[in-house]
Amino acid sequence: MANSHQKQLLLDLFESLPSIVFIVLWRQTGDLELAGWSGCGLAVFVLAGFVLVKAPMHPVFLGINLHILLVTPLLVGLYRFGDGTLASFLTGYSYSAVLLTVTLTGGVLTLFSRGGFAGVPDLPRSTQYRLSFLMLAVSLAGTVWAFQAPENSLLPVIVTLTLLIAGRRFLLARVSDRSSNGGVLAPALAGSADTTDGYT
Repeated sequence: MANSHQKQLLLDLFESLPSIVFIVLWRQTGDLELAGWSGCGLAVFVLAGFVLVKAPMHPVFLGINLHILLVTPLLVGLYRFGDGTLASFLTGYSYSAVLLTVTLTGGVLTLFSRGGFAGVPDLPRSTQYRLSFLMLAVSLAGTVWAFQAPENSLLPVIVTLTLLIAGRRFLLARVSDRSSNGGVLAPALAGSADTTDGYT
């Protein structure tokens, strides 16, 4: 059990690296482009690593890393080769847009992934959809909140991502507790919670 929790902690930290490095560099240097390319490179490394080892990713971190991977080339390309006015406009919403990317990623996972936005393929379909749609509702609400005041989007982004990550863990724990009485899904959910909790 302890090894499982340690492994999960390391995996979560690994998946968080792109966003951590981006924020630290941005705050310390003030160079948004440097921070963006650094985060983008790490996002490629993280995504490629999980693909190579065939390990499923945390559904929320997946959305965050996809956002980091896409937004820097888009904005730099617009600034250098496209419309600077449009690039400046989009830059103002780039932080808020992380929630939009997470929401879109969650929607795609819900529709096309075995685990849905909940990220656990062993759940009954009805439970999986219920958890996925609840997460989508939270993510969408946070997105609307963040876009209403892009200059003050830090709070809604942090609150929404915290609710998605911590809330999902709590809900899966409740499902695991309930299913343990029947003894059918308990082993699968317990395994998900201990070794791949947060993964699709």
